[in-house]
Amino acid sequence: MDKSWFECTKIVAYYLWEHTGYDNALDLWYAAEDIACFFEQANILDNEMVDSIVRLGTTSGGYIWFVRHIAYRLYLYTQNPDELTNWFLAERLISIPPWIEMLVDMATILSTDADSTMGQLRSDTVRSVYVNNNNQQTF
Repeated sequence: MDKSWFECTKIVAYYLWEHTGYDNALDLWYAAEDIACFFEQANILDNEMVDSIVRLGTTSGGYIWFVRHIAYRLYLYTQNPDELTNWFLAERLISIPPWIEMLVDMATILSTDADSTMGQLRSDTVRSVYVNNNNQQTF
């Protein structure tokens, strides 16, 4: 990992802490990595793509799909069982340009590795979300 990955992850995790109030920094780091991995696998590699998803409107399938993935990762790593809270937090976070910019940068870093996205992730915790016992993608 280069310095830019570390810096981006740190900023994304900070915004997660600021908005969720969750106090486990390691879990927030995992959440940042996982959301970036989602961006990379969904091929969301620039800010305009996020803007276009948001412009679809809150009732569109694409918007719901996007926010649902972020809200799920908030649930997974902050252990907050309240679906509506996670949803509204995800919507609030996607409205923060620096947060989106850092995630896009992280996703771009992941996408530049021709060998394997999973090989770049430091955390076994995040990797296990995407790979089951048979090394099959579960995304």
